[in-house]
Amino acid sequence: MIPARLSSSSAGTGRLSRLFLSTFTAGLVTVFAAACGADDDEAIERTPRPTSSPIAAEEMAFVSVRSSRVEIHRVNRFGSGLVNLSGRAGWTNSHPDWSPNGNKLAFTSEREGSAGVYVMNADGTGQTRITKDAGADGFPAWSPDGGSIAFASTRDGNSEIYVMRADGSEERRLTDSPGADTFPDWSPDGSRIAFESARAGNVDIYVMNADGSDQRPLIAEDAVEFAPAWSPDGKRLAFGSNREGNSDIYTANADGSDLVRVTNHPADDGDPSWSPDGSRIAFYSDRDGSRDIYVMNADGRAVVQVTRGDGTYFAPAWSPDGSKIAFSSSQDGNLTILIMEADGSLVTRLTDRPFSDLSPAWSPDGSRLAFESNRDGNSEIYIMDADGSNQMRLTDNGGVDSRPVWSPDGNNLGFESDRDGNREIYSLRADGSEVRRLTNDAAADFAPAWSPDGSLLAFSSDRDGDSEIYLMRSDGSEVVKLTNNLGQDEFPAWSPDGSRLAFESESSGDRDIYVIGADGSGLTPIAIAPGRDTSPAWSPDGARLAFVSERGGNPEIFVANADGSGLADVSEDVGADFDPVWSLDGKYIAFVSDRGASRDIFTVNADGSDLIRVTSDRGGEEAPAWRPSP
Repeated sequence: MIPARLSSSSAGTGRLSRLFLSTFTAGLVTVFAAACGADDDEAIERTPRPTSSPIAAEEMAFVSVRSSRVEIHRVNRFGSGLVNLSGRAGWTNSHPDWSPNGNKLAFTSEREGSAGVYVMNADGTGQTRITKDAGADGFPAWSPDGGSIAFASTRDGNSEIYVMRADGSEERRLTDSPGADTFPDWSPDGSRIAFESARAGNVDIYVMNADGSDQRPLIAEDAVEFAPAWSPDGKRLAFGSNREGNSDIYTANADGSDLVRVTNHPADDGDPSWSPDGSRIAFYSDRDGSRDIYVMNADGRAVVQVTRGDGTYFAPAWSPDGSKIAFSSSQDGNLTILIMEADGSLVTRLTDRPFSDLSPAWSPDGSRLAFESNRDGNSEIYIMDADGSNQMRLTDNGGVDSRPVWSPDGNNLGFESDRDGNREIYSLRADGSEVRRLTNDAAADFAPAWSPDGSLLAFSSDRDGDSEIYLMRSDGSEVVKLTNNLGQDEFPAWSPDGSRLAFESESSGDRDIYVIGADGSGLTPIAIAPGRDTSPAWSPDGARLAFVSERGGNPEIFVANADGSGLADVSEDVGADFDPVWSLDGKYIAFVSDRGASRDIFTVNADGSDLIRVTSDRGGEEAPAWRPSP
C-alpha cells in the first residue's frame, strides 16, 4: 500500500515513510498511526480487568460516536480489545492536489481496500475512483494543462511513477528502478516531473522529462530528501531534507545548484507547497508539539501557524488562485481531506463527511454483523465480518432501510423500509439477493422479530388505528393480529422457546411491559407501576425479563420473573440506564449509562452485583449486542 508522507525525528531519517519505501507494504493507516505515536486500536484499548474467569473474552458490539461519525465497535466484557469495526471503510483519504482550474482535487484513498487515486469537486462532491488496479496507487499530481495526472503505484511489484489521462485512461509507466519512486510533481511548463526515489539506497530528489526519459538526481548525497515541489516560475524546487540532522525545508535551482536552507528549527518540517505567486511556502511542522500547517515567506521569514488542533495535519496544497489550502488531517482519528482559507479560517471537511452506522445485529454463528448505515447518502443495510472486514452493501434504493434482524439459520435478514412510500417489512438473503416485500399495507409496519424456529415474524403495525402486535409467516403470508388493546403495543421480543412474546404497551395509560402467548392467550402485565417501562429483553432460559423502568424517577435496569414477580433494580444510580441485553449464559446484563461524564457501556451480574464499566469515552455509546459463540 502507499505509505503516508509523515516525518519523525526519532526515526533518524526525518521521515517515517522512508522505513516503508523498500518493501512498500505499509498502509496509510499504519504509517499515520506510527507517526502519531500509537496504533489506533492500542491508543484506545483499556487495561483488562484481572480475572481467571473463562468468560473474559466474551465480546459485544455497540454503536459509538467517539469520532465525528457514528460507528460500530467491538469490545470484550472487561473493556479490553476495543476495535472500530465499521469505521474501517473510508478511513484514509490524503495527499490532495488541485486541478489547474481549481475546480477539482485529486487525492489518495483506501476506502475500497487498496489505495487508489480519486477525484472530487472542490466542495467534496462527486468523489470518483479513477485508478482500478489491484495494486496501491497514490500521490496524484495534475499536469499544468489539467489533462493528465502523474501518480505512484505498486501495481508491478515496486513503487514506480505512472501517468494517465485525468479520467483514468491511457495509463503509462514512466520509471522502472530497483528502489521505490514516489511523490511526482510537474514542472509549471509540463515538460518535467520531479519525484523522490530510493533507487540509490537512500531517498533523493530526481528530475525526469515528462515522457520518463533523462532521469537524474537533483542533489546526490547521503541525506534523505523528499517531497519535491516546483516553484511557480519553474526555476527552483523546494523539498524536505535531514542533511543537518532533523527535517527542514530547503530550496535549490532546478539543476541542483544554489542550495538554501529555508527553515532551521529543532522540530521536523516537511511537505513544502508554493503559493501560486511564489511568494510563500506552506509546510507542516511539529514545532509546537503537534503536527500543524504553517505558512512562511519563500525566504523563510514571517512564519505563521494556520492550523491548531488535537490531530496531525500535513500535505498542504495551495488552490490555483492562492485563496485556499487543502490538506490532510487525522483530526478525527482517521485520515481525511480538509480545506481552509489561506489564513487558516473557515476549515471545511471534504472527505468522509459524518455518517452513521447503527443497529448492529450478530449473525447466529457470530461470524458476521449486519447493520444500517447512511454512508452512501440514505440509510441502507450492510454486512461485514466480525473483524470489520468485507463490508458489503446489501440494499440500494432511494428509501430508508433500517433495523436488520437475522433469521435463526443465518441465511436471511428481515428489515424495515419505506422504499415504496410507507414503512413495510422486507426480507433478503444474506448476500443481498432475493429482496422480498413481506407486508403491504397503507399503514406503518415496523420492528420485525423472527421466531426462534424461523417460521414466523412478529412485528408492530398501526393498520387498525393504534399500533398492535401482529404475526405472519416468514414469507409474509397468514398475517394474524395478536393484540387488540387500547393504546400502542409495540416492539415485540420472542421468548427463547418461541411460546411467548414480550412487548411494550400503553393499554394501562402508561407505557408498560406485557407478555402474551404466541397464540394470543395469557396476556400478563409485568410489574406495572407509575413511570415508563420499555425495552424488554428475555434471559436465555426464558425465565426472566430485563427492561428499562422510570418508576424511580430516572431510567434504571430492572429484572423480573416472566410472571412479573421477583422485581429487582440491578443498576440503581442517579444517571440514566437503558438498552439492557443478556449475556449468552444469562449471568450478566450489558447496558448503556450516562452515570459518568459520557454515555458508556457497563455490565452487571444479573443480581445487580459486580458492576463493570466497559467503555470510557467522551463521545457516546449505545445498542450493545453480545456476540454469539463463533
